[in-house]
Amino acid sequence: MIVNLRGKLIDKNPSDIIIDINGVGYLCYISNNTYDDLPKLNKNISILIYHQISENNQSLYAFSQKTEKELFLMLIGISGIGPKTAINLLSSVSPNEFKRRLIAGEVEMLSSLPGIGPKTARRIIVELKDKFSNYSDNDMPIESNQENESYRDTYNALKSLGFNHNEINKCLSKIINKNNNLSTEDIIKESLKLLKK
Repeated sequence: MIVNLRGKLIDKNPSDIIIDINGVGYLCYISNNTYDDLPKLNKNISILIYHQISENNQSLYAFSQKTEKELFLMLIGISGIGPKTAINLLSSVSPNEFKRRLIAGEVEMLSSLPGIGPKTARRIIVELKDKFSNYSDNDMPIESNQENESYRDTYNALKSLGFNHNEINKCLSKIINKNNNLSTEDIIKESLKLLKK
């Protein structure tokens, strides 16, 4: 199993690189984050590797940061998420921003990516929440009425006022479970009443 490669970077693209090691070229798939960290061509490089071995294929996925590789391994551990989908997810934002959005339960951000629907996005958040020590037991993805624009607008408004994810999520769930046809203005008013108690 290959876990690290050290050699000369002889080709690079936003989605893949080729590393020459003693005359053998290794094709590795990468994220945009790793691409941004790469040196110039023909420079030496040391990079972390995930070696995928399947029945009909072998593929190498390369990472410039340990954090990104760890997040990648967490993602492919989720049912329905393969290495290609995981690398596309990681290409959308930095590893730290990706973690922040997972912790915030931003289903919409994940489901906007190719191959990820709302159900898969929620599954990613639910399954990865225990991996982060600063993620409390009550922090769950925003599931109630995800398609409701008023709900998302209210969440963002309350977040900007300084309320935390846990407070907002509990509050909005209560309000929308009672009545999911309220306007943004009404939801904000009801939320502020509950949050100020």
